[in-house]
Amino acid sequence: MDQHKLKYLAPALGLVMAACGGGSDNQIDGEADDGGESGTDYNQLVIDARAETQYLNLATGEVVSSDGDWDLAFNRTSVQLNSGASGNGRVAGAVGDEQAEFYDAAGDPDLNKFVGATADGELDHMKSSFPVPESWTSDDVVYAFGDGWSVYGDGGVISEVPDIGYLVRSAEGDSYARMRILDFNFPTRTGGGIESFNLEFEVQVAGTTQLSGSTVSFTQPAEYDGGDACFDFDAGVAVDCATSETWDVLIGFSGREWYLKTNSGPSGSGQGGALGPIPWAELSAYTSATIDNATGESLVRAYAPDSTGGLFADSSWYAYNLQGAHKLWPNFRVYLIDSDSEDASAPVYAMQIINYYGSDGNSGQPEIRWKEINLTTGEN
Repeated sequence: MDQHKLKYLAPALGLVMAACGGGSDNQIDGEADDGGESGTDYNQLVIDARAETQYLNLATGEVVSSDGDWDLAFNRTSVQLNSGASGNGRVAGAVGDEQAEFYDAAGDPDLNKFVGATADGELDHMKSSFPVPESWTSDDVVYAFGDGWSVYGDGGVISEVPDIGYLVRSAEGDSYARMRILDFNFPTRTGGGIESFNLEFEVQVAGTTQLSGSTVSFTQPAEYDGGDACFDFDAGVAVDCATSETWDVLIGFSGREWYLKTNSGPSGSGQGGALGPIPWAELSAYTSATIDNATGESLVRAYAPDSTGGLFADSSWYAYNLQGAHKLWPNFRVYLIDSDSEDASAPVYAMQIINYYGSDGNSGQPEIRWKEINLTTGEN
């Protein structure tokens, strides 16, 4: 029996919470008539994470400073645990309810399910007890490009995923590019690292709102050793990763990891970021990297920097760009948050993210609800 994971709660108090930190209209909602199994005595909070990271203490419901006692950190779409690469705490997480019905057999979002789902309709997933997870996760580095750009194939060869692309923001933060990976060849069993790559960029120079109409290519430089290589798409040249501060995209391999990085967050000191992946059939029709072709709305805030995370990157809380609209739809997954993975008596919480748009309609204001729960084994 795993003593760490057998944590039981005292019932949450049904009290009203004052607005705090970056939130508004924050309260603990009333009880559902379901015998106490789900929907009862939960906290609900809107967090204004549009401009800066907000740090939440789940026990108090208060937004605190970055050096305070926090469990979760929010910055627009990003959610972090206070552990590993994100903080000096011991917070761990797991998925309590996958909400698999929001996706088809191929893992693609079910449009009708996402569009038709409501916070009230998905409240019954917020139960008072959950089985002990098979494993817990702490935070690590998360790249804005994600890991959906490559695939592990026959013979241990990693190659590019075809027919997708990305929008990329430069290190300076004032120019952009449309990017696709035409070739990525990493024969993992040869021991020589990445053998070849070809990334194609169409640049939107600073001060403009239109892609240039011509492309520049980033291929492995002369004397490439199979590790890291960097590209400045404004200049259209490969640059030295160690000495350049203006690189925009880094492709590489180290240890057991291969990656694409933007010059941002834990990856670099710049203001870079990325948006995607987007099907190439759709992305190839874009005339701007900062304006939505269909709606005329700005895409600037949709770019994500490299960050730290783990659970919420591996099991995202939303689907993006449904119906060709650059908006987010929550999948109402339930996450389990262990407030101290080394203390068997520390509380564990169930948490859902139920909205991303504030009462003013602006993005970057995640609304969450959570409650203290207990964990059960098959013996109980």
